Amino acid sequence: MQVKETRAKPVSSRLLSANYIGALLIIFGLTIVSHLVIALVLHKNQGAAAIINMSGRQRMLSQRIAGLAAEYRLGDAGALADLQASIDEFATNETMLAADARQDNDGGIAAPALRLMYGPAFQAEMAAFIADARQVAAMPPGAPGAAAPLGRLFAQARAPLLNQLNAIVDVHQRENDRVLAELADLQFVIMLAVLLTLAAEALLIFQPMIRRIEIFTDEITRLAAIDPLTGLPNRRGFFDACAVELERARRHGRHLSVLMLDADHFKRINDTHGHAAGDEVLRHLADTLRMTLRASDIAGRMGGEEFAVLLPETDLEGARLLAQRVRKTIAEAEILIGRTKLALTVSLGVAAVAADEPSAIEHALQLADEAMYQAKAAGRNRVVQAA
Repeated sequence: MQVKETRAKPVSSRLLSANYIGALLIIFGLTIVSHLVIALVLHKNQGAAAIINMSGRQRMLSQRIAGLAAEYRLGDAGALADLQASIDEFATNETMLAADARQDNDGGIAAPALRLMYGPAFQAEMAAFIADARQVAAMPPGAPGAAAPLGRLFAQARAPLLNQLNAIVDVHQRENDRVLAELADLQFVIMLAVLLTLAAEALLIFQPMIRRIEIFTDEITRLAAIDPLTGLPNRRGFFDACAVELERARRHGRHLSVLMLDADHFKRINDTHGHAAGDEVLRHLADTLRMTLRASDIAGRMGGEEFAVLLPETDLEGARLLAQRVRKTIAEAEILIGRTKLALTVSLGVAAVAADEPSAIEHALQLADEAMYQAKAAGRNRVVQAA
C-alpha cells in the first residue's frame, strides 16, 4: 500500500506573532487617527459655534444698545448699568471677532470674505457706533448734546450695522458647514480605510495564518497516526482506517479479510547485527508491503516486528493467495546491511472479518494472530489460514 504523505510547511511562531501584532498595530493606528479626527471635528464645531454665537449676539447687542440708550435718554436711570454692560460686551466681542477675521489660521474659503467685511470702513463704523453709545451713556438723560449721537446710533442700528452683522454671521455659518462637511468626508474615508484594512488583514494575514495552523494541526494529527520508522500507520492509525472500511463492508455486504505478519528470528537479527540492522529490516518489510499490496489495502505496524493488513473486498481464499505472494516476495529478496546480505522470512496468519460482529476487526486480528503463531510453530516462512 502506498502511504501518501503531505508535509506541511513549518509554521514559524515568530512569523505568526509578527503578523498578528502587525495587524493589531494597523487597527490601533487607524483607531487613533479616527479618534483624532472626531476630536478635531468636536473642536472645530465648538470653536465655530462660539464664533457664530458671538456674531449672532452682536446683532442682538446692537439692537439692545439702541433700545437701552433710548430708555436712558427718556429718563430711565436704571437702564444705564445695562447700557454700559452691553456696550462693553459689544466692544469686547468686536475686538475678538476682528482679530479672528484677520488671523484666520485655517485658510478657509471664508477668509477673504471676512477680511473684506472687517475692513477699515466697517471697523470705523463699529468704532463710531461704540463711541456714540458711550457718549450717550456718559451724558445725563436730558442733556441736549445726546440727541446727535443717539440719532446716529438709531440710524446705524436700524439697517447698515444690522445687515453687515447678518452677513458676517452667514459667512461664519457657511464656513462652519463646509469645514464640518470636509471633516465628515475625512471621517468616512478613515472608516472606509479601517474596513478595507480589516478585509485585507482577513485575506492576507488571518486567513493564511488560520490555514497554516490548520495544516500544522492536520500534520500533527497525521503524525500521531503514523509509525515514524516505517511510515506506515501505527496501531491507532490502522484501526481508524479499518473502521471506515468496516462500515463500507457492512453497508454494501462485501468481503473483508485481515493478515497478521511477523518477521522470523527478528531477535536473532537484532542480537547479531544490532538494532540499526533490525530497523532496516522493518523498513524493508514496510516497503515490500507497499509494493505488493493493492492501493485499497491498508497495512500498519502493530508493534515490534508485527504488521497487520486489512484487505477490502477480499474473501479468505483471496487473502491467502495475497499472503503467499507477500511471503514469497520477502523470502526471495536480500537485505543489504552494510556489506552483509541478510535473508529474511515471515510467518503470516489469515482470517476473514465477520462484519456483523460488534468487534469484528479486533476478533479477526486475534484469529489471524493465532494462525500466525501456528505458522511459526509449524516451521516458519509459511501462511496459515484461520479456521
